[in-house]
Amino acid sequence: MKRCIYTLAFFCMLCFGWMLNPLTVHAEIASDRAFDGAVWEKIIEDDTEAAEGVVQSMCVTDYYIIMMENVAEDGTTPDIIKAYYRYDHDENGQPVERYSLAKRVQDMCYEHCNGMAFNPNTREIVVALYTSYNAENRGCVFLLDADTLEFKGRMKISDDYNILGIGYDQTEDCYYIQTNADGGYTFKKLDSQFQIVDDYGTMEGYSKGTNFQDLCVSGDYIINLPLTLNMGIGDYINMYSISRRVMVSDTQMNFNFEGVSADEPESICELEPGLFAVTVTQSYADGRRTVAVYKTMVPYNFPAADIQKSTEPISEDVSTPEIVASEKQEDQHVISTPVKQKISSLAKLKSKIKLPSVKQVLKVVLLLVVAIVIFLAFYMRLIAIRRERQRKLEKARRERKAIREKYEDEERRIY
Repeated sequence: MKRCIYTLAFFCMLCFGWMLNPLTVHAEIASDRAFDGAVWEKIIEDDTEAAEGVVQSMCVTDYYIIMMENVAEDGTTPDIIKAYYRYDHDENGQPVERYSLAKRVQDMCYEHCNGMAFNPNTREIVVALYTSYNAENRGCVFLLDADTLEFKGRMKISDDYNILGIGYDQTEDCYYIQTNADGGYTFKKLDSQFQIVDDYGTMEGYSKGTNFQDLCVSGDYIINLPLTLNMGIGDYINMYSISRRVMVSDTQMNFNFEGVSADEPESICELEPGLFAVTVTQSYADGRRTVAVYKTMVPYNFPAADIQKSTEPISEDVSTPEIVASEKQEDQHVISTPVKQKISSLAKLKSKIKLPSVKQVLKVVLLLVVAIVIFLAFYMRLIAIRRERQRKLEKARRERKAIREKYEDEERRIY
């Protein structure tokens, strides 16, 4: 009986542990051709400050969109870092104008500053330099504080090449970089300490363009921008599958420019799951030069729970969205904006009612069963201990009685 109780308790504890650590279902881009037909909407446009300045890189932090303008190609002139409000409130909950300028810092030269990635675990922004006008910067990335935008230090990756672009994968706590021509435009995987853990081979000649801009990482994909400036073929975006180790698509982008005579997409980042932003340097026919940020939503597989849990509803952030909500690609169905608004309303109503779900009820029931079984196990153990103690007391009592009777017999024989 005791053995059965203990076995049942052990089994229930295993079930309880599994219940507390359910399998995680990650949202992901729906297909290799996710950017086909993407509609890009301009959300930010700002003048470049320097005469020849170019915003080379961009990343997104908790509350800001960070952009870095390369002021001069001399290795000494400090570059300009700007932070734009990501939402209509700041980190303190105060209302602000969304996408307006929040911070500006200019105190450090970041070489060509070709790429950026934000690591929320270390609260650092990692900058891919691309150039090394200063010899000590060859093969390095620079680190800056994500909250103050101040320079923190440098990390050496290699002496053999410079770093073109960089992206951070929070799920695996790792970085992906792309080397410059000296490294064959290779993609490499780095751990959180910037040590190379995987090499994806030379990428030279694998896509349109003769060079590359910045990149970002989303699920199984590395997404980067090839340099097609002055080639007369338009702007392109590439998708590379990490698991398959091959480029799976290159899609032409259409920004629907008005009055723009020349453009150069420079950097890409993911604002929200499935919501991507690209920085574009724009030259107008009247001589103006600006940097613009365009966003688009791509088809995305969302676990059903994620649609209801979103604290910043995507439907408020995208003008022409299509979200694919499915656990299997072959069963995908597109949710339009009106349907998403209904889902959002239902989610808000459900959050107000706060009815327990079947899963929550099952968790409570299982917790009670585990508690009862553990209680019974301890109770049975307590009974066993008491019985053993009683048995020992009875044995000792009998031994004392036998000794006393033997002693009394000897006294009777003597007298």
